[in-house]
Amino acid sequence: MRKAYEQIVDDMETFIQEGRFRQDHRLPSIRDLCTTYGCSKSTAVKAYDILKSKHLIYSVPQSGCYVVESRPKIEQTNTAIIDFSRGNPLFNNIYIPDLKHCLDRAVDICSTNSFGGDKLYGIPSLRNLLPKYLADFQVFTTTDNIFVNLGVQQALNMLNQMPFPNKKDTILIEQPTFRYYTNFLKSNGAKILGIPRDKDGVDIDFLEALFKKEKIKFFYTVPSSHNPLGTCYNKEQRKAIARLAEKYDVYIVEDDYFGDILVGNYGDPIYSYGDHIHHIYLKSFIKIIPWIRIGITVVPSQLLPIFTEYVKYSYYHSYFSPSLVSQSTLEIYIRSNLLKKHVSSIKNELSVRLDCLKIHFAEAGKSGLEWIGGENGFYSYLKLPDHINEGQFVENLKRRRGILVTPGSECFVNSHYYKKGIRLSVARTTVDDINKGLPEIHNEIMRMPLR
Repeated sequence: MRKAYEQIVDDMETFIQEGRFRQDHRLPSIRDLCTTYGCSKSTAVKAYDILKSKHLIYSVPQSGCYVVESRPKIEQTNTAIIDFSRGNPLFNNIYIPDLKHCLDRAVDICSTNSFGGDKLYGIPSLRNLLPKYLADFQVFTTTDNIFVNLGVQQALNMLNQMPFPNKKDTILIEQPTFRYYTNFLKSNGAKILGIPRDKDGVDIDFLEALFKKEKIKFFYTVPSSHNPLGTCYNKEQRKAIARLAEKYDVYIVEDDYFGDILVGNYGDPIYSYGDHIHHIYLKSFIKIIPWIRIGITVVPSQLLPIFTEYVKYSYYHSYFSPSLVSQSTLEIYIRSNLLKKHVSSIKNELSVRLDCLKIHFAEAGKSGLEWIGGENGFYSYLKLPDHINEGQFVENLKRRRGILVTPGSECFVNSHYYKKGIRLSVARTTVDDINKGLPEIHNEIMRMPLR
């Protein structure tokens, strides 16, 4: 037999969902509930307390309880569309209880913290925790060298603006690379130079020639789970890049946005092989905890004064640090080992998708099609035959087959480096989506006529 408070909760939830009680509508009083359900006052109070814990109602002293404002609808996927275009993942409900736990504890932590001037670079309790966390990835540093920021882009903004001790001014980027960073550099008039990257990485000899000849301020690189290629540098390449940085006084800005979920043995971050003088290490959690925007920047000691100065200046026009709630939530994820649990689960899900991709890539290879990547992370890149118009192909996939992909042209700084293709992301797809979508992509290539 159901308890009276459970019946009250179920009925009130139904009435709210059906719109009988609207936003800011005053709900029946405790006395009215007792009369309607023939229950005690303590039972009615318990029912309302449960509804408050579900964030469906709120109370006003000396007035009563009211319905909270309409909550935004949770994003739903259109089952008629297969979305290979976006890199922000959708996670199912099994992760929500952990998130709620961390958020509840985060609020408790925030009640004893505030954003003072000494906390612009991250709350002390989180920053003190991060050296041990980073050491698991062979990134050894101190609390003083760690900044907690909104994400990779905020750190890159600081690094682009500030002068470096090497007094150089050109930013070297892989081609292709993270499209939003490319657009950011172009919009800010930065001096940009590219180096081609393919399934085998970059040409180390060519990289050395650029380091030696050009005035490279820093080299922005994504060694693992590359966006858009989905490839990883091997251990020897990582060591070589670190060695060249020291030799030619070039800084390495290493974007390890997916380092927690690296599958396979590709070596440690470039940072771990370097002199800790020429290396800035960036990490983001947006791909594994997509409900909060937060990242980490590890800055070498000799850059600390100028980097700190630019972070302070940034508050006149933008925010560098994430909210207290976001920082405290990450702290709870790490302290409680829920982050490790979360990462393990994502690894397992991703491995199944990547294994599925490999089967389709092998099948496509029999028809002369070349896929790059799919080794780690969400991304891979399909090279398109010369006779195919990239823009038309992307539009055909969307209009005729309900498949969304990213044009490869968006990942290159200009036509000089451009290699025709499309980027595919499995961040928001299932194995069924992959099994349906990949053959459709291949069939669309085959149906497009030769010129």
